[in-house]
Amino acid sequence: MKQALRLAVAALCFSLLSLATAAAQDQYTEGTVERVTLVHILPGHFNAFMDDVKNNIKPIWDAEKIAGLIEGYQVFFNQTKASIDDWDIGISLTYKNMAALDGLGMKVLDLRMKQYGDKSKEQQVIDKRVENGRQVASYLIRNVTMK
Repeated sequence: MKQALRLAVAALCFSLLSLATAAAQDQYTEGTVERVTLVHILPGHFNAFMDDVKNNIKPIWDAEKIAGLIEGYQVFFNQTKASIDDWDIGISLTYKNMAALDGLGMKVLDLRMKQYGDKSKEQQVIDKRVENGRQVASYLIRNVTMK
């Protein structure tokens, strides 16, 4: 009798767990994926940072969008800084899904070389870029639509 009761309770628990798992998977639909990077701009370097974004980075994002590698990008400001060293500007690149990230580095390499000419010129721009700001955080997020 005790064995049958234990078996029945175990079956009930398993059934409830299965239902909870199934319900949890049915709460949302997966959407786009975003790489969000938060940057602290060093004092006095805002204009140089923005010029770099406009002249060196934005053309690559535009080329990635035309090539279908990204769906879009956003640049946004932090309006509620918690400290003087908190991030100032955020950048978000939107990808269709996680699969869009597969092999992305090699896909973007040609676009970068069209922008900079060669790797040594690109490195010079990157070396200058680190004088203007530092990365505070970088996140990969998944957008979901609630059902």
